[in-house]
Amino acid sequence: MSVLLGISGGLSVDHLVHAPVGARFGCLGGPGLYAALAARLVPETQVRLHCSLPRSTPEFARVLSDAGVDLTFAEHVEDVPRVWILTSDQGRRIVSTSPPRGNELVNTDAPAPGEGLELPDQFLATLDSLLCCSPRALPAAAAGTLIAVDPDQRYVQDKGDDYWKSVAAPGGVLLPSRVQLTSIDIDARQAALHLAAQTGVRVVARLDADGMLAVDTDGRTWTVTDDDVHVTDTTGAGDASAGAIVAALSTGADLATAAAYGVSVARIVLSDWGHAALTRAAPLAAPLDRVRVIGR
Repeated sequence: MSVLLGISGGLSVDHLVHAPVGARFGCLGGPGLYAALAARLVPETQVRLHCSLPRSTPEFARVLSDAGVDLTFAEHVEDVPRVWILTSDQGRRIVSTSPPRGNELVNTDAPAPGEGLELPDQFLATLDSLLCCSPRALPAAAAGTLIAVDPDQRYVQDKGDDYWKSVAAPGGVLLPSRVQLTSIDIDARQAALHLAAQTGVRVVARLDADGMLAVDTDGRTWTVTDDDVHVTDTTGAGDASAGAIVAALSTGADLATAAAYGVSVARIVLSDWGHAALTRAAPLAAPLDRVRVIGR
C-alpha cells in the first residue's frame, strides 16, 4: 500500500563550484527538487511537491514530472533564486548571483528558495507525511500526519531553543545538519541528544562525512555510516537524505532503517554533479550494501 508524502521546498538555479574538483553552471537545484527526487526512490512512496515553479526554466517541470512527482499545487512564477554554491575543505558558502547595488563583496547569505510559501489546505489534505524544508513555523496539517522538519539555519541562529520547539511536531522528526547543531553544542552527538530530550521528538542528525546519528525519544541511538561513498560534489546530499528519511518512516521503517535510506540516497547524490544521479537511480528495495547501522 503506497503512502503520499508532501514536500514543501523551494527550487533554485545553482552555479556549483567545488574546489579543487571543478564547476558546473546553471544546474537545477533547491531542497524541493532534491528531496522529491530522492523520496520517490523509497518503495511505495508517492510525492506531492509544493514549490514555486519557474517559467524561465521549464526543465524543472519536465524533470519532476518525468520522475512521477505531483506538481498540481506548484505555484507558477517567472523565476526562482539563482545562487552560487561554493564548496571547499573549509566549508560551504551560498550567495546570490546578484550582489547588492554597487557592492561586489557579498556578505549575506542568499534567501532560502521557496521562503514564505503558504501551504494551501488542498495540498495538505490526504497526506500521510509532510516534509517542511526551512519553515518559519509548522503548518496546520491534518491529525495523524507525520511531520518532519529540515530546519532553517538562520532561524536556528536567531531564535535558538524557541525555534526548535516551534517546529517540533508531536510524533514527528527533526533533521538538523551539523552546522545547525553547533547552536546547541560543539559536539554534534551531544547536541542531537539534547535536542531530542528538549523537544520530545525523534532526531536524525546529518553529519556529513560522519554519516548520521538517529536518536529516538527513549534515548536509544544509532550511528549510520557508508563504507562505499565516493564524492564528486556535495550539493543536495542533505536535502535528498531528508526526503528519503521521511519517505521511509512514512512507509513503516524504523528510525535506524530510515536513516540508512537517507545515507543510501546521499551516496547516490554525491556520485555526480547536481541532481543527475538521482534521475538515473532505480528505486531502492532496501538500503544500499555497505551502509552500516550500529546501535547503542
